[in-house]
Amino acid sequence: MEDIPSLIIKTSKDSIIIVAKYKKQVAEHNIQLKSVLSYYWRNNLPFVEKFLELLGAVIKRSISQIFDFKKLFVKFNIESNDTLEESSIFNITLLEVKADDVKLGIVGNEITLEGIDNRGAVSKVTSFRRKVNETIEKEFTS
Repeated sequence: MEDIPSLIIKTSKDSIIIVAKYKKQVAEHNIQLKSVLSYYWRNNLPFVEKFLELLGAVIKRSISQIFDFKKLFVKFNIESNDTLEESSIFNITLLEVKADDVKLGIVGNEITLEGIDNRGAVSKVTSFRRKVNETIEKEFTS
């Protein structure tokens, strides 16, 4: 895996660490979940959209420090246990990352964010109709 750049994602309860490696170069960036999520909540921002923008920007920054590219293509899959506004669990899976036409190796491609479930009993029972499972593709330029 030394000949191609690789992306490593490590998650914990409080942070997400994004590590990009290529040959002997390493770039590491940290997303502090408590401060990011509280900022989104306090400013009434759309959580999933803003979080994916942040995640993509951190991935872009990490890769650009070790590998020159003009276009970065990132493909995510997002699943939730209800609509995005009402959901208490989000699974974000990083499916593919390409810098120009070079496909990066990915290690630790799944991020799960879980919060307090404030939905009522009826909403929980009927949520199977509203669950989200969609693929999102984003392109970043440098």
